[in-house]
Amino acid sequence: MILVPDLDQLGLDGAAWERVCALAETRQVDHEFLIDVQSNAALLGRWDVVYALSLLAGLETSVLIDAHDAVSVDWGSPGRVALAPPVGCAAPFKIWTHTHPGFDAYWSGTDTNSLAIASSIVAKALVLGAPGMKQAVNQTLNEINQSTPRIANNGPLNQWTDEAVVPWDTFYAEIGAINTQEVNQ
Repeated sequence: MILVPDLDQLGLDGAAWERVCALAETRQVDHEFLIDVQSNAALLGRWDVVYALSLLAGLETSVLIDAHDAVSVDWGSPGRVALAPPVGCAAPFKIWTHTHPGFDAYWSGTDTNSLAIASSIVAKALVLGAPGMKQAVNQTLNEINQSTPRIANNGPLNQWTDEAVVPWDTFYAEIGAINTQEVNQ
């Protein structure tokens, strides 16, 4: 089990969190309860929860939130998950988030290919890794300062910002979370 702060924000108590962690650890990633927790966490911007479940499962996960706040959760292998909008999702997509469980938060070749293809339909993307989360914002769908660094100097990746990794402790400070040492006591 991984401790995360403010379980009540997610509508969970310690026992429910233990249950969802156990599901992730045993790779029961299609279990309705786990998918519901992951979807709710995504809608609340609790990317720490999405990452924790991915890390426990040892599998990459992808979360896509569409124009109407419908959440789609996909699970991949330990090293790959595709950006694959399900039938019925409404573009433009608000955010695509995926994980690199236990590894760095960076835009891999597969990731940058997905971002290039999604340049006209995804507003923001996150990659979640061991040190924290890395964000890219799409200029095609958002107003961005022209001096913001880009993933590439030309082509569709020039539409995406290249922002620094935000460490998890900074993420927790930004959301006003309690100290993780106080969790589940």
